[in-house]
Amino acid sequence: MTEPSPSPLRLALLSRRFPPLIGGAERVLAYLAEALAAEGADVSVLTSAVGEAAGLPEREEIDHPRSRGGGRLTIHRLRTSPLRFVGTWLYMRNLRRWLASNPVDLAYVSMLKHDAYVAVGAGEERGFPVVLRPEGAGDTGDVAWQAKGNFGAKIAHRCKQADAFVAISKAVRDELSRSGYDEAKIHDLPNGVPIPPRLWQRREGWRDAPRAAFVGRLAPEKGVDSLLHAWPIVRRAFPSARLTLIGEGPERPRLAKLAEELKLGPDAFAMPGASNDVEGALRGSDLFVLPSNEEGMSIALLEAMALGIPVVASAIPGNRRLISDFKHGRLTPPREPEALAQTIVEQWSTFDRAFHMSRAARGRVEQQFSIRAVARKHLDLFRELIARRRSIGST
Repeated sequence: MTEPSPSPLRLALLSRRFPPLIGGAERVLAYLAEALAAEGADVSVLTSAVGEAAGLPEREEIDHPRSRGGGRLTIHRLRTSPLRFVGTWLYMRNLRRWLASNPVDLAYVSMLKHDAYVAVGAGEERGFPVVLRPEGAGDTGDVAWQAKGNFGAKIAHRCKQADAFVAISKAVRDELSRSGYDEAKIHDLPNGVPIPPRLWQRREGWRDAPRAAFVGRLAPEKGVDSLLHAWPIVRRAFPSARLTLIGEGPERPRLAKLAEELKLGPDAFAMPGASNDVEGALRGSDLFVLPSNEEGMSIALLEAMALGIPVVASAIPGNRRLISDFKHGRLTPPREPEALAQTIVEQWSTFDRAFHMSRAARGRVEQQFSIRAVARKHLDLFRELIARRRSIGST
């Protein structure tokens, strides 16, 4: 007699922002949601219907998660308001209602903020485990927000009662530990990205007008001002070199003004905004540059490495975890435009070497940071926590 197949895990993934609201944290959660469904889980993404997402359906079932085990992926966009405090209150209320009225085996939450506060409370009431995932460290990280944000201390107190915490980097782990989070509950799980089946290839005639691209949020911690200051120096060696910044953020007006001051015209510089086709933009480029001053584990850098495009990145801890200098790409000191410019010029001047490094980088992502492997590591953790919670409940 054939035993019935086990029921799929019912997972709730919480993130206030989700594609089409694009950023690194949003992209990695979208990748993970699809990969978990592909592994057979029943995944419900709970997010807010605000901004670009306001006109989208409140419930959207994704019918193409490449499921190998009967999994399902559904996006639930909860009603809120564009008004700051009213919107947060409505979002928290609707999260609480959804979690109270739908079956959930485990909740996985992006950021240690309001979503986490609601989820931990609901988990205690309904008896399901909750896993929290900080998205960054440093002055712009989750722990720093709890220290200075409205109701941050109250939210931190409840967050510490969660069943587990995912640390995407050593910096995140160290901050959690220093802030009083239980070290025994911290699990090191990296970000993951899909591996494009088609490798990046160098363009014909690229030397005549080489192109570099930055992808990410236009925010102070990304160090994009250093990249702009470096660009006139780069153009002394490659007069037709062009830089494109792909992304949006609060620094956009200041960066546009800085580009004018540096006399970077449209032949040298472009800032087209966010893009739904980052891969296409990178395929049309000859170098990916990430000059960040702070990073947890950059999803943009992982995507570039997975594609196989040559990279230059700042030598900060999060980037050094992914790149060994001269092996997977080039590292350069943060906040030093001249050093950054020199490294970019070296990558283009020794492009065969850069090309070979880019292949090694893709191999590293395939082995350690593919979204399929990362999803399976998450599922192992989820099953362990669910079994533990159920064993406690049965005693």
